[in-house]
Amino acid sequence: MLALHQDDDGVMSAIFSGNLTIYEVGEYQQQLNALPQLAGDWRVDLAGVSEIDTAGLQLLMALRNHLGEQLTMVSHSPAVIELLDLYRLAPFFGDAIVLAGEGRQEA
Repeated sequence: MLALHQDDDGVMSAIFSGNLTIYEVGEYQQQLNALPQLAGDWRVDLAGVSEIDTAGLQLLMALRNHLGEQLTMVSHSPAVIELLDLYRLAPFFGDAIVLAGEGRQEA
């Protein structure tokens, strides 16, 4: 599921929950394309992502490429961290990732 809303501070929030896989990405892409303007500051909350595959990763990468530094990903779920680690893409996104139970951050 993808919930979109604008926060009080003017930042657009995209909250992903459940699966972020090839089976859902097309629907999420349609939701994003239906927005009048995909610009400005964005916060993507990934805490609820239970499963992610390369299609989901490609969607996140496309958002990063389109929005650049205006995109911040927060609350990475273990599934997201595992995939970012597998492909060594944490530096591509540049967001701080708190590793569960370790109290340290990677950038």
